[in-house]
Amino acid sequence: MEVRTIIIYFFQRFKAAFNNEMPYIFKRFTFHWLLWVMPLMVFILISNIFSSGVLYDLPVGYIDQDKSILSREIIRDLDAGAHAQLIDYGDSLNDAERSLAQAKIYALLYIPAGFEADVLSGKQPTPILYYNALYYSAGLYSVMDYSGLIAELNSQYRGVLIAKMGLSAPKLVNATFSYDGLFNASGNSLYFQQFSATVHLLQLFVVTMTIHILGKLPRRTRPNYPFILGKLAPYTLWYTMLLIFEIGLLVSFSQAHVSGSPFAMLAVCFFYVIAAQSFGILLFSYTRSTIDAYSYIGLLVGLALTYSGVVVPELSMPEIARAISSIEPLTYALNTLFDLFIRQATILSVVKACLILMIYPIIITLLVRKRLVKRLHREEAK
Repeated sequence: MEVRTIIIYFFQRFKAAFNNEMPYIFKRFTFHWLLWVMPLMVFILISNIFSSGVLYDLPVGYIDQDKSILSREIIRDLDAGAHAQLIDYGDSLNDAERSLAQAKIYALLYIPAGFEADVLSGKQPTPILYYNALYYSAGLYSVMDYSGLIAELNSQYRGVLIAKMGLSAPKLVNATFSYDGLFNASGNSLYFQQFSATVHLLQLFVVTMTIHILGKLPRRTRPNYPFILGKLAPYTLWYTMLLIFEIGLLVSFSQAHVSGSPFAMLAVCFFYVIAAQSFGILLFSYTRSTIDAYSYIGLLVGLALTYSGVVVPELSMPEIARAISSIEPLTYALNTLFDLFIRQATILSVVKACLILMIYPIIITLLVRKRLVKRLHREEAK
């Protein structure tokens, strides 16, 4: 068969399936829930979670075994910050640890005995502040003021120690940090999390819809790959526009500045949706039933959340975690979309991200090319 004939056949089957599916997109109750009701409900829920902004006055316990002027200064300054409200546990470390485990407090500050004397003698002691990582946002915000406080004390006592030694302090570099746009992850982690969650959770609905479509293909139609792609194509376009719509809402409500091209974002979102659909095809093809395929969605989405840099930055991951992150399509989609928000991303970087996202459907097509048709025939035989 000639290449031209194959292309014409592919296009005809694809077009027929596409035209056949379009009239039925919003005629099924389940489709309404998966296409716009649930995605928008989740989007509104996420927006409400982050709408209150930064968490304030979170309970933080402290144990001061030094009881010096410096230790009291640290406690007073940390308590004066916006995020932490200090609670004295005296010398009872066990009670403080128990309260931390029960989430009665979100962090615990421990200042050892002899702390001030060690500071003034140049021994560089370290007060310990750790938080309950199981409560990610609350724990993180409870210690947010601490690093700035310690940096200020270091600067203050550095001059005192150098003066006692009879030395002159070298002039420090005057660095200025500035950022533009609420989606700059280094400048505003709140909107970083909100935007990441929006892009990430769309994958859940895309994979679910893909499995649902494959499980409901007409039984009197001979399934083949162009027919399947034609059936899925309307939902590719729909979820792409839905993601762009949600991003537009985030930009409007937060008054964020978009540096890159909106058309580049559209391209990245389109290929991201295609990559997510290919994972849905993979799950459907390598499971015995549609229910089994649904059951693995949580694992897929959980891995994407864990290893894409949303929860833990990639640079802080161990090597094996970075390797897993490098095979997650969400990683490339988020990095490129953030790049488009923060600065004028080059066309080359956008094209590179789209080509990487296209690798997923190509590889999965090779993996399921024969197995998918057999799986559909088995579904029809039930």
